[in-house]
Amino acid sequence: MALKVKTTGDSSFCPGVARAFTITKETLFDHRDSTFSLGPLIHNPEVVALLEALGLSTIDPGAGDLPELKGSHVIIRSHGTDMATEKELERRGAVLVDATCPTVKRVHEAARELMDAGYDIVILGRAEHPEVQAIVGRVDGPVTVLESTEDAIRWASENDARDRRVGLVCQTTISRQFLDSVTSVLRERVGELEVRDTICEAVLRRREEALELAGEVDLLLVVGGRMSSNTAQLAMLCASTGVRTYLIERPAEIQREWLEGVGSVGVIGGASTPRWVINHTTSTLRKLDRVRGMGRTGRTGEGTGQ
Repeated sequence: MALKVKTTGDSSFCPGVARAFTITKETLFDHRDSTFSLGPLIHNPEVVALLEALGLSTIDPGAGDLPELKGSHVIIRSHGTDMATEKELERRGAVLVDATCPTVKRVHEAARELMDAGYDIVILGRAEHPEVQAIVGRVDGPVTVLESTEDAIRWASENDARDRRVGLVCQTTISRQFLDSVTSVLRERVGELEVRDTICEAVLRRREEALELAGEVDLLLVVGGRMSSNTAQLAMLCASTGVRTYLIERPAEIQREWLEGVGSVGVIGGASTPRWVINHTTSTLRKLDRVRGMGRTGRTGEGTGQ
């Protein structure tokens, strides 16, 4: 019986990443020899390699050795960036092209509104993630980043939080369970809590589809960059259902032995995974299944691609 390969409707770029990718391609078309991205445009090595082949160079503003940028176009990636970096790039003469995800921009706006209203700002997310660093760098005042519920309990107890007004925003890719858990903890421990749910709805839909797919297959492949926060969380979510799950960056990583005894495989991509990588993954699975079928029937050579 042929291997069943299933995908989901959201197994490709999320709207914010698709927008950044389109903006970058259009900028490269007009300014191929003078276009940079501020760090990797997105956390996907296949896309980064493609854009580099088209002429995109990557700069690290924290490295201290920025190239000459006068007249060059610098893409602000979908994660956004901090105000200090923006000002430094402008000082060096760069033409800024803002590809910040609109959903991420709403987090910036929410954090600034809460700060202006007198709240102490707390961000839920990974402190080292570029999206969180950008949020921190766009708030004109002190900010606390909490990475776990345990962090929230510890922070509240160590900072005499019962008299504090706390404004809470989220990295767009955290789980709703994390937000709910920290909200419950802080409501019991701070004087006043104002919560802005800034989780991306597209990310939530993808997770719902992943859970549904996990219940329909024997094996699940989550395709995306290993540096991608949302892809890693997607893989952990799928694995938590009990279905055998692998996170891969490219189809070449698929091992033939993974398919032993498997009748159905689900394929889902992270928010920064392009459709062409998903399509290549499904075609690779079908090719491996044909090879497997030939082995069972004793046929060799034909159609193996070897």
